[in-house]
Amino acid sequence: MRILDRYVIGEMFRPFFFGVLGFVVIALSAALSQFTDLIFSAGAPTGEVIQLLLYTLPSIIVLTFPVAYLFASLLGIGRMTKDFEIIALRGSGVSFKRIIIPIMVGSILVSVGNFLFNEQIVPFANKQANRIKRELAFSVSKPLIKPNVFFKGTENRFFYVKDVDNTTGLMRDIFILDETQSGPPQVITAKQAHWINLGNGNSIWQLSDGSVHKYNEAGYVDHEIKYGTLNIQFSLTGPNGSFFSDDDMDPASQNSKDLQNKFKNVKKVGGDTHALEVALLMKYSVPLATFFAALIAAPLGMIFSRMGAYIGVALSIILVFVYYVLMQTFQAMGNAGVVPPFVAAWTQNILFGAIGAFLLWRVDRR
Repeated sequence: MRILDRYVIGEMFRPFFFGVLGFVVIALSAALSQFTDLIFSAGAPTGEVIQLLLYTLPSIIVLTFPVAYLFASLLGIGRMTKDFEIIALRGSGVSFKRIIIPIMVGSILVSVGNFLFNEQIVPFANKQANRIKRELAFSVSKPLIKPNVFFKGTENRFFYVKDVDNTTGLMRDIFILDETQSGPPQVITAKQAHWINLGNGNSIWQLSDGSVHKYNEAGYVDHEIKYGTLNIQFSLTGPNGSFFSDDDMDPASQNSKDLQNKFKNVKKVGGDTHALEVALLMKYSVPLATFFAALIAAPLGMIFSRMGAYIGVALSIILVFVYYVLMQTFQAMGNAGVVPPFVAAWTQNILFGAIGAFLLWRVDRR
Protein backbone atom coordinates (compact mmCIF):
# COMPACT_ATOMS: atom_id res chain seq x y z
CA MET A 1 0.00 0.00 0.00
CA ARG A 2 1.38 3.38 -1.01
CA ILE A 3 1.98 6.19 1.47
CA LEU A 4 -0.86 8.23 -0.10
CA ASP A 5 -3.35 5.39 0.38
CA ARG A 6 -2.36 4.88 4.01
CA TYR A 7 -2.59 8.60 4.68
CA VAL A 8 -6.09 8.98 3.18
CA ILE A 9 -7.38 5.91 5.01
CA GLY A 10 -5.86 7.21 8.24
CA GLU A 11 -7.74 10.49 7.78
CA MET A 12 -11.01 8.57 7.61
CA PHE A 13 -10.52 6.01 10.37
CA ARG A 14 -11.30 8.17 13.40
CA PRO A 15 -14.38 9.96 11.98
CA PHE A 16 -15.70 6.60 10.73
CA PHE A 17 -15.27 4.95 14.13
CA PHE A 18 -16.83 7.83 16.04
CA GLY A 19 -19.52 8.14 13.37
CA VAL A 20 -20.61 4.52 13.92
CA LEU A 21 -20.54 5.01 17.68
CA GLY A 22 -22.42 8.31 17.55
CA PHE A 23 -25.15 7.19 15.17
CA VAL A 24 -25.70 3.97 17.14
CA VAL A 25 -26.19 6.04 20.31
CA ILE A 26 -28.63 8.35 18.49
CA ALA A 27 -30.61 5.39 17.12
CA LEU A 28 -30.74 3.72 20.53
CA SER A 29 -31.86 6.96 22.14
CA ALA A 30 -34.76 7.15 19.70
CA ALA A 31 -35.85 3.62 20.65
CA LEU A 32 -35.16 3.99 24.37
CA SER A 33 -38.75 4.94 25.21
CA GLN A 34 -39.96 1.62 23.82
CA PHE A 35 -37.67 -0.34 26.12
CA THR A 36 -38.47 1.77 29.17
CA ASP A 37 -42.18 1.24 28.47
CA LEU A 38 -41.58 -2.51 28.58
CA ILE A 39 -40.06 -2.18 32.04
CA PHE A 40 -42.25 0.46 33.67
CA SER A 41 -45.56 0.12 31.81
CA ALA A 42 -45.74 -3.54 30.82
CA GLY A 43 -43.83 -4.79 33.88
CA ALA A 44 -41.19 -6.72 31.95
CA PRO A 45 -38.03 -7.96 33.79
CA THR A 46 -35.15 -5.49 33.45
CA GLY A 47 -32.58 -8.16 32.57
CA GLU A 48 -34.58 -9.50 29.65
CA VAL A 49 -35.25 -6.00 28.33
CA ILE A 50 -31.50 -5.25 28.41
CA GLN A 51 -30.87 -8.46 26.43
CA LEU A 52 -33.54 -7.36 23.97
CA LEU A 53 -31.81 -4.01 23.64
CA LEU A 54 -28.45 -5.69 22.89
CA TYR A 55 -29.98 -7.98 20.27
CA THR A 56 -31.43 -4.97 18.44
CA LEU A 57 -27.95 -3.46 18.03
CA PRO A 58 -26.90 -5.45 14.91
CA SER A 59 -29.88 -4.23 12.84
CA ILE A 60 -29.00 -0.66 13.85
CA ILE A 61 -25.30 -1.09 13.04
CA VAL A 62 -26.10 -2.20 9.48
CA LEU A 63 -27.77 1.15 8.87
CA THR A 64 -25.05 3.20 10.59
CA PHE A 65 -22.13 1.91 8.46
CA PRO A 66 -23.15 3.81 5.28
CA VAL A 67 -23.97 6.92 7.33
CA ALA A 68 -20.66 6.82 9.20
CA TYR A 69 -18.66 6.25 6.01
CA LEU A 70 -20.39 9.19 4.32
CA PHE A 71 -19.59 11.31 7.39
CA ALA A 72 -15.94 10.17 7.38
CA SER A 73 -15.54 10.82 3.64
CA LEU A 74 -16.90 14.35 3.91
CA LEU A 75 -14.72 15.21 6.90
CA GLY A 76 -11.58 13.51 5.59
CA ILE A 77 -11.59 15.07 2.12
CA GLY A 78 -12.86 18.36 3.53
CA ARG A 79 -9.98 18.59 6.00
CA MET A 80 -7.38 17.74 3.36
CA THR A 81 -8.82 20.31 0.96
CA LYS A 82 -9.04 23.04 3.59
CA ASP A 83 -5.38 22.53 4.54
CA PHE A 84 -4.37 22.67 0.85
CA GLU A 85 -3.16 19.05 0.86
CA ILE A 86 -5.41 18.15 -2.07
CA ILE A 87 -4.09 21.16 -4.01
CA ALA A 88 -0.49 20.11 -3.28
CA LEU A 89 -1.16 16.56 -4.45
CA ARG A 90 -2.86 17.71 -7.63
CA GLY A 91 -0.06 20.18 -8.23
CA SER A 92 2.38 17.27 -8.17
CA GLY A 93 0.39 15.49 -10.88
CA VAL A 94 -1.95 13.32 -8.76
CA SER A 95 -5.54 13.43 -10.03
CA PHE A 96 -8.48 13.70 -7.66
CA LYS A 97 -9.72 10.32 -8.89
CA ARG A 98 -6.42 8.77 -7.77
CA ILE A 99 -6.66 10.48 -4.39
CA ILE A 100 -10.06 8.99 -3.61
CA ILE A 101 -9.21 5.45 -4.79
CA PRO A 102 -8.48 4.28 -1.20
CA ILE A 103 -11.82 5.80 -0.12
CA MET A 104 -13.71 3.88 -2.80
CA VAL A 105 -11.81 0.66 -2.12
CA GLY A 106 -12.56 1.08 1.58
CA SER A 107 -16.24 1.63 0.78
CA ILE A 108 -16.34 -1.64 -1.17
CA LEU A 109 -14.73 -3.51 1.71
CA VAL A 110 -17.14 -1.97 4.23
CA SER A 111 -20.07 -2.77 1.91
CA VAL A 112 -19.05 -6.42 1.60
CA GLY A 113 -18.49 -6.67 5.35
CA ASN A 114 -21.83 -5.00 5.98
CA PHE A 115 -23.58 -7.43 3.62
CA LEU A 116 -22.07 -10.46 5.37
CA PHE A 117 -22.95 -8.95 8.75
CA ASN A 118 -26.52 -8.39 7.55
CA GLU A 119 -26.70 -11.97 6.24
CA GLN A 120 -25.26 -13.83 9.22
CA ILE A 121 -25.44 -11.73 12.39
CA VAL A 122 -28.58 -9.62 11.94
CA PRO A 123 -31.06 -12.50 11.27
CA PHE A 124 -29.68 -14.43 14.24
CA ALA A 125 -29.89 -11.39 16.51
CA ASN A 126 -33.44 -10.60 15.36
CA LYS A 127 -34.51 -14.19 16.02
CA GLN A 128 -33.06 -13.96 19.51
CA ALA A 129 -34.90 -10.67 20.01
CA ASN A 130 -38.13 -12.38 18.92
CA ARG A 131 -37.39 -15.24 21.32
CA ILE A 132 -37.07 -12.79 24.21
CA LYS A 133 -40.32 -11.13 23.17
CA ARG A 134 -42.00 -14.52 23.25
CA GLU A 135 -40.64 -15.18 26.73
CA LEU A 136 -41.85 -11.78 27.88
CA ALA A 137 -45.34 -12.76 26.78
CA PHE A 138 -45.62 -14.86 29.96
CA SER A 139 -45.08 -11.96 32.34
CA VAL A 140 -46.20 -8.71 30.73
CA SER A 141 -49.68 -7.31 31.17
CA LYS A 142 -49.91 -5.95 27.62
CA PRO A 143 -49.37 -7.69 24.27
CA LEU A 144 -45.96 -7.55 22.58
CA ILE A 145 -47.39 -7.32 19.10
CA LYS A 146 -45.53 -5.71 16.21
CA PRO A 147 -47.99 -3.75 14.03
CA ASN A 148 -48.13 -4.02 10.23
CA VAL A 149 -46.36 -7.42 10.16
CA PHE A 150 -47.86 -10.85 9.52
CA PHE A 151 -46.84 -13.40 12.15
CA LYS A 152 -47.69 -17.02 12.67
CA GLY A 153 -49.21 -18.51 15.80
CA THR A 154 -48.70 -22.01 17.12
CA GLU A 155 -52.17 -23.32 16.19
CA ASN A 156 -52.12 -22.75 12.43
CA ARG A 157 -53.31 -19.18 12.74
CA PHE A 158 -51.74 -16.23 10.95
CA PHE A 159 -52.20 -12.80 12.53
CA TYR A 160 -52.03 -9.24 11.32
CA VAL A 161 -52.61 -6.18 13.53
CA LYS A 162 -52.56 -2.75 11.92
CA ASP A 163 -52.15 -0.69 15.07
CA VAL A 164 -51.40 -1.25 18.77
CA ASP A 165 -51.90 1.32 21.52
CA ASN A 166 -48.81 0.89 23.71
CA THR A 167 -50.52 2.59 26.64
CA THR A 168 -53.73 0.56 26.85
CA GLY A 169 -52.75 -2.51 24.83
CA LEU A 170 -55.77 -2.02 22.55
CA MET A 171 -55.28 -3.54 19.09
CA ARG A 172 -57.08 -2.19 16.02
CA ASP A 173 -57.92 -3.64 12.58
CA ILE A 174 -57.15 -7.31 13.17
CA PHE A 175 -56.95 -9.96 10.45
CA ILE A 176 -56.65 -13.66 11.33
CA LEU A 177 -56.25 -16.51 8.84
CA ASP A 178 -57.51 -19.55 10.76
CA GLU A 179 -56.43 -23.00 9.52
CA THR A 180 -57.21 -24.90 12.72
CA GLN A 181 -60.11 -26.77 11.11
CA SER A 182 -60.08 -29.22 8.24
CA GLY A 183 -60.98 -27.90 4.82
CA PRO A 184 -60.54 -24.37 3.51
CA PRO A 185 -59.31 -21.79 6.05
CA GLN A 186 -61.61 -19.20 7.56
CA VAL A 187 -60.84 -15.51 7.87
CA ILE A 188 -61.65 -13.61 11.06
CA THR A 189 -61.62 -9.82 11.11
CA ALA A 190 -62.20 -7.39 13.96
CA LYS A 191 -62.10 -3.65 14.42
CA GLN A 192 -60.65 -3.95 17.93
CA ALA A 193 -59.18 -6.57 20.24
CA HIS A 194 -57.83 -6.93 23.77
CA TRP A 195 -55.17 -9.44 24.76
CA ILE A 196 -55.74 -11.09 28.13
CA ASN A 197 -52.98 -13.13 29.74
CA LEU A 198 -54.68 -15.84 31.82
CA GLY A 199 -51.43 -17.18 33.23
CA ASN A 200 -50.17 -20.77 33.11
CA GLY A 201 -49.34 -20.35 29.44
CA ASN A 202 -52.90 -19.47 28.33
CA SER A 203 -54.33 -16.29 26.90
CA ILE A 204 -57.36 -14.87 25.14
CA TRP A 205 -57.79 -12.45 22.28
CA GLN A 206 -61.13 -10.74 22.90
CA LEU A 207 -62.25 -9.53 19.47
CA SER A 208 -64.92 -6.85 19.03
CA ASP A 209 -67.14 -5.77 16.11
CA GLY A 210 -66.03 -8.16 13.40
CA SER A 211 -66.98 -11.03 11.14
CA VAL A 212 -66.02 -14.61 10.30
CA HIS A 213 -65.74 -15.52 6.62
CA LYS A 214 -65.94 -19.20 5.72
CA TYR A 215 -64.90 -20.38 2.26
CA ASN A 216 -65.86 -23.37 0.14
CA GLU A 217 -63.55 -25.68 -1.77
CA ALA A 218 -63.63 -23.38 -4.80
CA GLY A 219 -62.25 -20.51 -2.74
CA TYR A 220 -65.45 -18.45 -2.67
CA VAL A 221 -67.14 -17.11 0.46
CA ASP A 222 -69.61 -19.76 1.65
CA HIS A 223 -71.12 -17.63 4.37
CA GLU A 224 -70.32 -14.70 6.63
CA ILE A 225 -71.08 -14.42 10.35
CA LYS A 226 -71.18 -11.04 12.08
CA TYR A 227 -70.37 -10.85 15.78
CA GLY A 228 -70.18 -8.27 18.54
CA THR A 229 -67.65 -10.09 20.73
CA LEU A 230 -65.60 -13.20 20.00
CA ASN A 231 -63.02 -14.81 22.28
CA ILE A 232 -60.15 -16.83 20.82
CA GLN A 233 -58.36 -18.87 23.46
CA PHE A 234 -55.01 -20.51 22.81
CA SER A 235 -51.92 -21.70 24.58
CA LEU A 236 -48.81 -19.57 24.84
CA THR A 237 -46.76 -22.75 25.14
CA GLY A 238 -46.74 -24.21 21.66
CA PRO A 239 -44.16 -26.57 20.12
CA ASN A 240 -41.41 -24.00 20.55
CA GLY A 241 -42.54 -22.87 24.01
CA SER A 242 -44.48 -19.78 23.09
CA PHE A 243 -47.42 -18.29 21.24
CA PHE A 244 -45.20 -17.02 18.44
CA SER A 245 -43.60 -19.64 16.22
CA ASP A 246 -40.00 -19.51 15.00
CA ASP A 247 -41.32 -19.19 11.46
CA ASP A 248 -41.75 -15.47 11.82
CA MET A 249 -42.70 -13.71 8.60
CA ASP A 250 -40.59 -10.65 9.38
CA PRO A 251 -37.95 -10.34 6.58
CA ALA A 252 -35.51 -8.82 9.10
CA SER A 253 -35.25 -12.25 10.77
CA GLN A 254 -34.25 -14.01 7.55
CA ASN A 255 -31.25 -13.94 5.26
CA SER A 256 -31.42 -13.56 1.48
CA LYS A 257 -31.56 -17.32 0.88
CA ASP A 258 -34.55 -17.75 3.21
CA LEU A 259 -36.33 -14.81 1.60
CA GLN A 260 -35.65 -16.16 -1.87
CA ASN A 261 -37.17 -19.54 -0.95
CA LYS A 262 -40.20 -17.86 0.59
CA PHE A 263 -40.57 -15.65 -2.49
CA LYS A 264 -40.59 -18.73 -4.76
CA ASN A 265 -43.12 -20.55 -2.58
CA VAL A 266 -45.50 -17.60 -2.43
CA LYS A 267 -45.18 -17.03 -6.17
CA LYS A 268 -46.05 -20.68 -6.88
CA VAL A 269 -49.42 -20.33 -5.17
CA GLY A 270 -50.15 -17.00 -6.85
CA GLY A 271 -49.70 -14.82 -3.76
CA ASP A 272 -48.63 -11.17 -3.71
CA THR A 273 -44.82 -11.16 -3.81
CA HIS A 274 -44.16 -7.42 -4.10
CA ALA A 275 -43.15 -6.89 -0.46
CA LEU A 276 -41.02 -10.07 -0.37
CA GLU A 277 -39.15 -9.17 -3.55
CA VAL A 278 -38.51 -5.62 -2.31
CA ALA A 279 -37.23 -7.00 1.01
CA LEU A 280 -34.97 -9.46 -0.84
CA LEU A 281 -33.45 -6.78 -3.07
CA MET A 282 -32.93 -4.47 -0.08
CA LYS A 283 -30.82 -7.19 1.54
CA TYR A 284 -28.25 -6.13 -1.09
CA SER A 285 -29.02 -2.44 -1.65
CA VAL A 286 -28.81 -1.31 2.01
CA PRO A 287 -25.33 -2.78 2.78
CA LEU A 288 -24.00 -1.55 -0.59
CA ALA A 289 -25.19 1.99 0.18
CA THR A 290 -21.73 2.61 1.66
CA PHE A 291 -20.16 2.64 -1.80
CA PHE A 292 -22.67 5.14 -3.21
CA ALA A 293 -22.41 7.29 -0.09
CA ALA A 294 -18.64 7.53 -0.56
CA LEU A 295 -19.06 8.32 -4.27
CA ILE A 296 -21.16 11.40 -3.55
CA ALA A 297 -19.40 12.43 -0.32
CA ALA A 298 -15.84 12.63 -1.70
CA PRO A 299 -16.43 15.39 -4.30
CA LEU A 300 -18.86 17.23 -2.00
CA GLY A 301 -16.21 17.26 0.72
CA MET A 302 -13.85 19.06 -1.64
CA ILE A 303 -16.44 21.48 -3.03
CA PHE A 304 -17.74 22.70 0.34
CA SER A 305 -14.55 22.41 2.43
CA ARG A 306 -13.86 26.17 2.40
CA MET A 307 -17.18 26.86 4.14
CA GLY A 308 -15.93 25.64 7.50
CA ALA A 309 -15.41 22.51 9.56
CA TYR A 310 -19.09 22.10 10.43
CA ILE A 311 -20.22 21.88 6.81
CA GLY A 312 -19.33 18.18 6.76
CA VAL A 313 -21.66 17.50 9.68
CA ALA A 314 -24.47 19.53 8.10
CA LEU A 315 -24.06 17.84 4.72
CA SER A 316 -24.05 14.42 6.39
CA ILE A 317 -27.37 15.15 8.10
CA ILE A 318 -28.93 16.46 4.89
CA LEU A 319 -27.72 13.57 2.73
CA VAL A 320 -28.78 10.95 5.28
CA PHE A 321 -32.21 12.54 5.54
CA VAL A 322 -32.64 12.61 1.75
CA TYR A 323 -31.38 9.04 1.39
CA TYR A 324 -33.73 7.55 3.97
CA VAL A 325 -36.73 9.56 2.77
CA LEU A 326 -36.12 8.18 -0.73
CA MET A 327 -35.59 4.66 0.62
CA GLN A 328 -38.75 4.65 2.75
CA THR A 329 -40.86 6.26 0.01
CA PHE A 330 -39.83 3.90 -2.76
CA GLN A 331 -39.99 0.88 -0.45
CA ALA A 332 -43.61 1.73 0.38
CA MET A 333 -44.38 2.22 -3.31
CA GLY A 334 -42.74 -1.10 -4.14
CA ASN A 335 -44.67 -2.95 -1.42
CA ALA A 336 -47.89 -1.53 -2.86
CA GLY A 337 -46.92 -2.54 -6.39
CA VAL A 338 -46.81 1.05 -7.66
CA VAL A 339 -43.22 0.69 -8.90
CA PRO A 340 -41.19 -2.43 -9.80
CA PRO A 341 -39.29 -4.04 -6.88
CA PHE A 342 -35.88 -3.19 -8.38
CA VAL A 343 -36.82 0.50 -8.61
CA ALA A 344 -38.14 0.39 -5.04
CA ALA A 345 -34.92 -1.09 -3.64
CA TRP A 346 -32.24 0.62 -5.71
CA THR A 347 -33.49 4.12 -6.66
CA GLN A 348 -31.71 5.93 -3.82
CA ASN A 349 -28.40 4.17 -4.56
CA ILE A 350 -28.61 4.80 -8.31
CA LEU A 351 -29.51 8.46 -7.76
CA PHE A 352 -26.68 9.05 -5.28
CA GLY A 353 -24.26 7.18 -7.56
CA ALA A 354 -25.22 9.19 -10.66
CA ILE A 355 -24.93 12.53 -8.85
CA GLY A 356 -21.65 11.45 -7.25
CA ALA A 357 -20.16 10.36 -10.60
CA PHE A 358 -21.13 13.69 -12.18
CA LEU A 359 -19.64 15.71 -9.31
CA LEU A 360 -16.47 13.63 -9.42
CA TRP A 361 -16.12 14.32 -13.13
CA ARG A 362 -16.61 18.08 -12.55
CA VAL A 363 -14.13 18.21 -9.66
CA ASP A 364 -11.49 16.25 -11.52
CA ARG A 365 -11.65 18.68 -14.48
CA ARG A 366 -10.83 21.70 -12.31
